Amino acid sequence: MTATNAPLGITLLVTAMFFNSTKDGIAKLLAAQYPPFMLLWSQFLFMVLILALIIIKRHGVLYLLPKNYFAQMMRGFCVTVGVGLYYWAINFIHIADATAMVFVAPLVVTALSPVFLGEHLGMRRTIAVIIGFIGVLVILQPDLEGDRQGYFIALASGVFLGFFYMSNRKLADGTPHVASSYYTALTGAVILIPFVPFFWTQPRLTDFTPLIAFMSLATVGQVLMVASFAYAAANIIAPFVYAQIIAATAVGMIMFDAFPDGVTWLGITIVIAAGLYIAVRESRIGS
Repeated sequence: MTATNAPLGITLLVTAMFFNSTKDGIAKLLAAQYPPFMLLWSQFLFMVLILALIIIKRHGVLYLLPKNYFAQMMRGFCVTVGVGLYYWAINFIHIADATAMVFVAPLVVTALSPVFLGEHLGMRRTIAVIIGFIGVLVILQPDLEGDRQGYFIALASGVFLGFFYMSNRKLADGTPHVASSYYTALTGAVILIPFVPFFWTQPRLTDFTPLIAFMSLATVGQVLMVASFAYAAANIIAPFVYAQIIAATAVGMIMFDAFPDGVTWLGITIVIAAGLYIAVRESRIGS
């Protein structure tokens, strides 16, 4: 059994956030040439190969097949659509803005937990969810002018990822974290196979290096995230997921010379504050 080491778990999670944001930056660069779902399928396929080797070494061949096929398929479907929409959204908006919109996912989990998880919502968490969605509206700036397509696509991504997180709670049956990540990637890869002929684009030789970097960063980021939860309880390190907005902003500035405006930062702050409140309150309730 892995010894508890909260500082190490937090460090691994924050590092994973920077790996994931860098991967997203490369995805934005590649999006001009390759469809979002092609990038996602390549990412899933690469993760399946790497994580399968880790699982066989740590847990044996039997763990390569999930127990609950239907539930795993639904979880894989939610993350496939959610991440695919995110890769689509960054075609239109900055990575930091898209990341901020995806942070609606924890709010979706909290809002729908009474229906899908049988959990009590309570007045304080209800208010936090409402405030969080106000933050989303601030980011969207719904003035009926300008192209807001990317923001709404990212919002849809956050909703699907919220269902993905709820699926994770439903499937929290003692399965090793690395196996759960493998099942999700495997399901996503299988779901997308019938659509490969429609979105496949022959990779150019000049794109070989960024494509390998993209898939490698995605896999390493996933492994680091899985490892972080092995060293510390989820309610301790979950708030540090919001380090991704810092990473996304840094990547946007370095790679695209982009920085969120003042109003967007206000919305981001509101969403993060609501999410942190929910995370801290659930931590206290669960302790």
